[in-house]
Amino acid sequence: MKLLLGVLVFIMTMIMSVPAMAQDCPAGHKCIPEEDVEVFVQVLRERKCLQDEKPKFQLDPIVIITDVDGRVYYSGAQPVPYTVKMTWCSYDVSAQGKLEVAVAKREPPVWGFRFRPKFAGSFLFVDAFKQDTAGEAIDVGILWDLVYYKQFNLNVSTGFRSVGAGLGFDITKNFGAFGAYAFSWWTLLHNPQAGLYFSFW
Repeated sequence: MKLLLGVLVFIMTMIMSVPAMAQDCPAGHKCIPEEDVEVFVQVLRERKCLQDEKPKFQLDPIVIITDVDGRVYYSGAQPVPYTVKMTWCSYDVSAQGKLEVAVAKREPPVWGFRFRPKFAGSFLFVDAFKQDTAGEAIDVGILWDLVYYKQFNLNVSTGFRSVGAGLGFDITKNFGAFGAYAFSWWTLLHNPQAGLYFSFW
């Protein structure tokens, strides 16, 4: 309120101090041009608006998406920069900037110890020649995955016909092939063994 009074006093002072043309201003008065009065009124209105109103901000929404492969997509970067808009009385301002997103992702280890049982089906090559039929050389059982390095893993095998140890290779996350040394307790023979396995994790 004090500010408005100050502006009014300033205007009155200007009126009293600025000379006007004789035909527009009566004798004994100080006058200012009409266009200057309109400017002063506009300034007062603008000042009152700035005091009474609050600025309004409009912010772009930020969307961050992480897909199943761990890739990150987000809005607020090129070609769609992050935008802020401000409206306040006669002011209309906008600004653009790039949004930086930092993502921390824990990388799984490439080797280590683990316990992962796997269902396996295999073939005992020596038993295939010693038995009456090749079907008697087929073995099913469990592989005990104990140590891994990337897709490779060391396994102990316990089957319906044999026990042994060997090396496996993960073809997919839950499926792979293996080769091993096995001892057949049906024929009491040493066997090279090859087969496929499936795990639940």
